[in-house]
Amino acid sequence: MTDRRRSTVSIGDGGFAAFADDARGVSNVVGYVLVFSLVTVTIGTVFAVGITGLEDRQEAERVANVERAFDVFDDNLRDVQRYGDPSRSTEIRLSGGTLSVPETTSVELINDSGGVVGGPLYSNRSLTYTNDDTTIAYESGAWFRSDGGGAVMRSEPRFVAADNRTTLPIVRMYLRGPETVDRDGTVQVAVERRAKPNLEKIADAAADDGPFDLRVRSPHAAAWRRYFDRTDGFTVNETRTDITNSTVVADLDHSDEVFVADAAVDIRLQR
Repeated sequence: MTDRRRSTVSIGDGGFAAFADDARGVSNVVGYVLVFSLVTVTIGTVFAVGITGLEDRQEAERVANVERAFDVFDDNLRDVQRYGDPSRSTEIRLSGGTLSVPETTSVELINDSGGVVGGPLYSNRSLTYTNDDTTIAYESGAWFRSDGGGAVMRSEPRFVAADNRTTLPIVRMYLRGPETVDRDGTVQVAVERRAKPNLEKIADAAADDGPFDLRVRSPHAAAWRRYFDRTDGFTVNETRTDITNSTVVADLDHSDEVFVADAAVDIRLQR
């Protein structure tokens, strides 16, 4: 009789009383919740980290593509300078960045008293790409990359100093058309030669109060300084150099004669 009543009670409450003192059901539920939570957290973490890593990778690739385009642009201008090619063009994909041709740089030859020899040498424009904290710029025969501060010279100018003679290859850029393009898509940077390149002697120590220094004013003055530090024939003049004011001055160790390999081009940004 007693057993039958117990059986009836068990059936009447849906059978849960039989498990009231059994911890196995609770353990299964807790285990399921823990496994589900672990899988959810793992998927969420992998998704978040993976998306961030993918975005960083895409951004790095976009900047790398711009760097390769600046390498091509640098080679094209050297061909105009060395071989007298009449025109060249380079395509640059903006990828959300801005391309501009501001007037930012000057290169001057000065004597010991600080006077400019032969008038201003060059006040030059630069081809500059900016995207957030990254800047890539070409100026006066060299191109640079900076990320939120310090700049690195990625391609050096071909300045040569030896046998009491210094030669400075300079490409002067004159803007034709808009100065800035800031939409997505591909921009064609077209350059056309203004005149045949020529080699001109701009200073003679015997006649022009030598020896001479080279003064560069540039947003990338620190990178120019490092270039002069490691290049034979140039010695950074610490007294005249002022990086905070974007100025670096280098003594020319071979300054009896100074030549400029001059090339002038028109530059145009176009779709």
